[in-house]
Order: sequence, then C-alpha cells, then structure tokens
Amino acid sequence: MSMAAVWTLILVVSIVIEVMTIDLVSIWFSVGAVVALVSHLLGLNETGQIIIFIIVSLICIIASRPIVKKYLKGNIVRTNLDRVIGKHCLVTETITPDQKGEVKVMGNLWSATSLNNEVITAGQYAEVLSIEGAHVVVKKLEMGVDR
Repeated sequence: MSMAAVWTLILVVSIVIEVMTIDLVSIWFSVGAVVALVSHLLGLNETGQIIIFIIVSLICIIASRPIVKKYLKGNIVRTNLDRVIGKHCLVTETITPDQKGEVKVMGNLWSATSLNNEVITAGQYAEVLSIEGAHVVVKKLEMGVDR
C-alpha cells in the first residue's frame, strides 16, 4: 500500500470518527494526515511523513483542544434549586460523619452532609456549599447569622 493511500485512509477514518462522535477526538489526526499527504506529494520519505504527521497532530491537539473544550462544555441546566447554594441554613438534625442530618434553608428542609465529615449539631448555622443528588453539602459557620 502506498503512503498516499495510508494518509488518505487515516484522513477518511478520522473524519468519520469525528462526525460520529462530535466530541473532538480525531479531528487533529485529519489535519496531520492532510499535511503528511502533502509532504508525500512533495516527495518526502516515509519516515519524514510519519514525523510530520505526529508533530502536526500533536501541535493541533495542544493548541486547540483546551480552547475548544472551553466552548463545548455541556449545556449546564440551571434550576431554581441552585439558588440555595451559598445560603446560610439552620441545622435541625445533627450531622455526623456516619449519618446525614437535616437543615432548613430558605424555608425548606433538606437532608444534609457536612464538608470533611465535620459534626454539626442541631441549632448551629451552616452554609450550603453544593447540592449532591437529593441532599446538600454544608460547612459549619462560626457565627450564627441567617440570610
């Protein structure tokens, strides 16, 4: 098989994979294959073509993937529940490393775990850090201030 056929095959396969995944997994190899094919047509030996393919593909990956991934982040769907993140809450049932407790935040009761498995006793105040499934993760506040 000639090197022109090899580069064409790599080009076609990487484009097909890219079209099927739409996740930027092989587009860089397409660019590398095109440059290697051009270098073949210009008379460069097989070793030089392979080196050019590898270098061009790596440069494309290093230069473009971080930029493109920034714009291809999945559509994060915000919900009304996100508004509790950062709010202060009252611990209504003690939170221990072994057992979820309960907190009241913005008038609603939530199952809760603490950051770093910290014990937070009922009556103390905490801050909601995140929502994980059907419970919130909180950290104890030193001052009892409710928002």
